[in-house]
Amino acid sequence: MKIARAFVGLPILLVVLLHFSACGATPAPGEEPTSTQPERPTVTLKLATTTVVNDSGLLEYLEPSLWEEEGIALRIMTHRESADAIETAREGGCDVLLTHGPAAEKAFVEEGLGAQRREFMHNFFAVAGPKEDPAGVACAKGAAAALEGIYDAYLGGDADCVFFSRDDGSWADRKEKNLWADRGIDPGALPAKFYQRTGEGMRETLLQAQEAGGYAVTDKLSFLQNKEALPGLAILLDNNKALKNIYSVTLLSQKEFPELQHEAAERFSEWLLQPSTQARIAAYGKAQYGEALFFAGK
Repeated sequence: MKIARAFVGLPILLVVLLHFSACGATPAPGEEPTSTQPERPTVTLKLATTTVVNDSGLLEYLEPSLWEEEGIALRIMTHRESADAIETAREGGCDVLLTHGPAAEKAFVEEGLGAQRREFMHNFFAVAGPKEDPAGVACAKGAAAALEGIYDAYLGGDADCVFFSRDDGSWADRKEKNLWADRGIDPGALPAKFYQRTGEGMRETLLQAQEAGGYAVTDKLSFLQNKEALPGLAILLDNNKALKNIYSVTLLSQKEFPELQHEAAERFSEWLLQPSTQARIAAYGKAQYGEALFFAGK
């Protein structure tokens, strides 16, 4: 009976041995472990974006997670404006776009050159000015009304209420001029003593406003990055619908640009909208500046 029981247990032992054999034997000392899992394909995407996005550090912050989760690396192609990045895409020079020029992005898709545009985050421009705020910008009913109020204060005899404009054709400059237009005001007709054109970037424009105790429309990142040099200025108005800056990821048409890496671009686009990525975006900047630089979603 004892011999019979031994033979009954033999098939079970064989099954166990076969199971461990199929799963792979433990490597001997000095041997490399082997895996039955296929290696994940990796790819480098050519991403056309703007200096505003790249200088924020957001992409550098997101890249390790993108690589770990999707096997995607980024070759970032930085352009001064969204329109410049879109021009690169128009020539097939990138695999995917990450920009903040809604009208130009929509036109690109409508022309059949873009396949899909997805809004995935936003932030705001802001009206900065002296902490004393003699023009009452902080109490204004909207950004356009705030700019008109600065001019009204100047006309009312407050010579210190002056406005500084980049006047350089940048996205921030166009946003500012659209606000004047919303109140039926032509910046070109404003007195030079009041409307002072710097022809410079955001930092230099803010520094001039700081020196004169004047106002300016700024992207919030530039203000936060230069805050220590602007002790007399404060953000007086932001989180206003008219100041909203929407960021989108746009895929290119596979029909028009068959040579591009469309599958990886699609995965990148979907990854940006995943809850875990959106949470990272919403947290970015808080540790360094005490507040987020971007808001998740549109």
